[in-house]
Amino acid sequence: MEGSDAAPKSLTRESQGDSLPLEQAATQSTLRGLLRLEVLAICLVVFCADIMSGILTSTFSLYAENLGASVVFIGVLASINGLTGLLVSVPMGILSDRVGRVKILTLGLGSFSLAMFLMAIAPSPAFLIPGRFLLGIAMIGSFLIAAAHLGDIVSSAERGLAFGLLTTSMGLGFAVGPLLGGIVADHGGLSSAYLLAAGVGVFALVIIQGVLRRGPHGQSVGGRARVPLRESLQVGRQWSLVAIGIGNILTAIAFGGAVATIFPLRADALGFSAAAIGSMFSFRAIASTFIRLPSGALTTVIGTRGVVLGALVLEMMAVAGLGMTADERLLVVFLVIEGVGFGAFLASAQAYITDNTEAATRGAAIGIYSMTGGIGNTIAPILLGAIGAAMGLATVFYVSSLLVAVGIGAICWIWFVKPELSGVISFQVDD
Repeated sequence: MEGSDAAPKSLTRESQGDSLPLEQAATQSTLRGLLRLEVLAICLVVFCADIMSGILTSTFSLYAENLGASVVFIGVLASINGLTGLLVSVPMGILSDRVGRVKILTLGLGSFSLAMFLMAIAPSPAFLIPGRFLLGIAMIGSFLIAAAHLGDIVSSAERGLAFGLLTTSMGLGFAVGPLLGGIVADHGGLSSAYLLAAGVGVFALVIIQGVLRRGPHGQSVGGRARVPLRESLQVGRQWSLVAIGIGNILTAIAFGGAVATIFPLRADALGFSAAAIGSMFSFRAIASTFIRLPSGALTTVIGTRGVVLGALVLEMMAVAGLGMTADERLLVVFLVIEGVGFGAFLASAQAYITDNTEAATRGAAIGIYSMTGGIGNTIAPILLGAIGAAMGLATVFYVSSLLVAVGIGAICWIWFVKPELSGVISFQVDD
């Protein structure tokens, strides 16, 4: 499938005596197509969503700690939105196939904004629980449904650059969020940063209602696709998607567990301010952003599998490095490496899933993929929080690195040792 849409380089188009390579013309046409309003609006929405996510990621552990939460309870809180995502990913994906992506996007961004507001006014750690549940709905309804919607409205020729543009927008938002949140937190407190995030969510809702709902694809596939539930769930039985799902679990362990949940606590224990921690996350996010378009191009050279495995190896090494040093510059370097691995995986995995599914079941496929991330985001914070409390925060990063290494081995076994597992998993039994 990779490279199948490329035109032969030797072919040319004649126009008034001028010769233009078809490949160059196709690229220019693709770029023009991606600059249409609906595509840019989706990118702006996920940019806003990742501003909120960036503010939350770099400050939540400190915020909960300031409210009196223990390291173990912080891990429990962090796992709640992962558990929620695990439960709602598939239903929301299937629902978006049936009622429309834009309606689910509205639910997702509304949940995001409400979650940030509720956490901003929480008087104690227990009151953070409702916000964390809403975040699970928000993450699925924002990022994953936006990806499905984009896959619906762009052609196969546009898809690689489209997802590079989408994930780049996500990365830019995640670069702005921690820096903005850290500055606001230092001047007005962490709750002020969360109120700012809630306002960003309201702005995103305005974009959804003003552009996406009124656009030509306002209902996307939803409302027209009536695929039986059993057929929707069949997409989760493809071994190729199982391998990508394992990779998603691994990135959840490395980023959601070790980096997002434990690293702020370790950095705070080392004496870094909220603004300094936010700046570290911003450097990471910038690196993660700028690798996403190049990683899309790299898949044409070494293939999607090569990019996925390379990205996971970078995550494994970087997470181990974060446990080895207390030097600020080295911590930034390892965060940057982790960000590069995360960004490369995100761009290649989402494009891979979209390109290997049909529009009528794309929401279900992305929901199942997201569910695997929910598994990692549910288990990792609790497990790693308990390890951090019992054995020290640095140990968390060594354990995370080991888990990623084991997962890489499982993916390689599926792809290379047992290549016959390229079809559909069979659960059928004889009557």
